[in-house]
Amino acid sequence: MVTQPAQRPQSTKILCVLLAGSLAVIVSLIAGILVSTTGATLAEAFLYGGGAFAVSMTLFLAVLSAIGLV
Repeated sequence: MVTQPAQRPQSTKILCVLLAGSLAVIVSLIAGILVSTTGATLAEAFLYGGGAFAVSMTLFLAVLSAIGLV
């Protein structure tokens, strides 16, 4: 007998993705601030922050997908 896993409500999935996005924004802000304290220009800090956002958002979504929340 094979049973299907329980489906999560759509609102739970949306909340998890929004939480991942919020955490990725926090990570990118911290990365940009840390880079700017080393004497980097505003453009360099923005690029580092954008890279940190892309990497952390990808990681968060991969983890959520692996545990079955998304």
